[in-house]
Amino acid sequence: MWNLEVPGEKIQVKVEEGWVFLEGELVWNYQREAAKKAVSKLSGVKGVTNNITIKSETHDAVEKRDIERAFVRDWTMCDQDIDVEVEGNNVTLSGVVGSLYQKEEAGRIAWSAPGVWAVDNELEIEYND
Repeated sequence: MWNLEVPGEKIQVKVEEGWVFLEGELVWNYQREAAKKAVSKLSGVKGVTNNITIKSETHDAVEKRDIERAFVRDWTMCDQDIDVEVEGNNVTLSGVVGSLYQKEEAGRIAWSAPGVWAVDNELEIEYND
C-alpha cells in the first residue's frame, strides 16, 4: 500500500509461513514487478510467488513493428538477431543475443509496448570469446 507504483486495491496478498502470494490483475508489467519488490524486502519474508496477471486497458493487438523499431532505437540491442512474433496481446522473442543483459533488456522493451499482456522470452545467449 505504501508503494505509489502499485495500485494496492487490485492486489490480493496471502502469507503462509513467511511465503507471500500475490494475485490480481494490473495494467503494466512494471507495476507487477514493483509489487514483488515491495514485499520481498519486508522483514520475515522468505519468498514471493507473483501470480499477478497483466490485462492492459487497451484491447488493440500489439504492433510487431513497434517492438522491432524499439530494438533499433536502443543502441545495446540494434545489432542483435531478434525475431518478434505477436499473437493478439502476447509477444514471443526468439533468436540470439550476446549477453544476459541483452536478453533481459529485450524482454523489458517488449513489455513496454502498449497492450502487451505476456512476453515469452526464448532468446538464446551466445557469448563471444
